[in-house]
Amino acid sequence: MTATAHEIADTLNRAFDEPAMTMPILLADVIPALAEFDQDATTAADPDDYRDRIVLYDGSIILYDSRTERWTVSSTEEVAASDERRRISG
Repeated sequence: MTATAHEIADTLNRAFDEPAMTMPILLADVIPALAEFDQDATTAADPDDYRDRIVLYDGSIILYDSRTERWTVSSTEEVAASDERRRISG
């Protein structure tokens, strides 16, 4: 069974909400969620090396929003807007 992008984002947020990331959390929640992670697509989607996005094998994009400190399922337009905000503020 594969996890959906929303389930993976929720798992990442729960893990980051923990006061201390523990090995049981990593092994039980985060690592299995990242089995859907497409390394090549993620690298291609991050030409400026922001390291704030994860692309899944189904093409879904999960973006870390530094304003809310949450991982969210995002569209390509939302990712482009995030990149543009960085260029303007950087």
